[in-house]
Amino acid sequence: MLTIDLNNKVALVTGGSRGIGAGIVSMLAQAGARVTFTHTGRHPDRVQTLLKETDGSAEAVIADAVSEAETTACVKNIIAKHGKIDILVHNAGKNNARRVEEMTLESWHEYIDLNLTSAYLSVRAAIPHMVEAGYGRIILIGSSAVYNGGGGAIDYAAGKAGLVGMTVYLAREYAKQGINTNVIHPSAIATDLLNERYGTPEKRASMIAQVPVGRLGTPEDVAGLVAYLASPLGDFICGQSILIDGGRVLFR
Repeated sequence: MLTIDLNNKVALVTGGSRGIGAGIVSMLAQAGARVTFTHTGRHPDRVQTLLKETDGSAEAVIADAVSEAETTACVKNIIAKHGKIDILVHNAGKNNARRVEEMTLESWHEYIDLNLTSAYLSVRAAIPHMVEAGYGRIILIGSSAVYNGGGGAIDYAAGKAGLVGMTVYLAREYAKQGINTNVIHPSAIATDLLNERYGTPEKRASMIAQVPVGRLGTPEDVAGLVAYLASPLGDFICGQSILIDGGRVLFR
């Protein structure tokens, strides 16, 4: 039987306590990886539930995704404990839907940092160890906003688009050193964020009507692709932007 095998692999998932991040943590652990995930500390019940579900295969760390010191310390602790870091999944990010004229320069910088600078900090902390080992899998979680401008905020679309440029650069510079980088762009995934924006049955029905496969996506849909890319099955995929949206981009 064909399986995704991540035994003996060590992974870091940023923003892993809920939604897509929690789905990724759970699936990587099920595939055999030792997973450390970061979180803000604001959802302790969800963190404890996830730790129980992963049955000792995951570890939770409170870390600010836009703090260089905390991100670096997290990676150093992983190296001290496991001796390596094979997989980095950068999922941390945030959206705040609002029009351009309602924004301030301060809020622009805040959300660019949350969605783009945080990815740079994660990569910067992890990649020297991957280079030393001659192996690494970097998977960035973007958004379909890079294709359709959705999400409700210019800074969110811009920050996620920046991940595409980051992916291309990392693929060109590091693939020959055994490090593959890809970016996944989810859309219409049933998470807290979607529930907040489409809080009524009518709004959710209107969203589902835009998805040709006839349903919302799940965190597990995204997690399955992450696990595939992190495994030997995905070894020949590098430098790609992969849309996972049930065909929604085709909706007009």
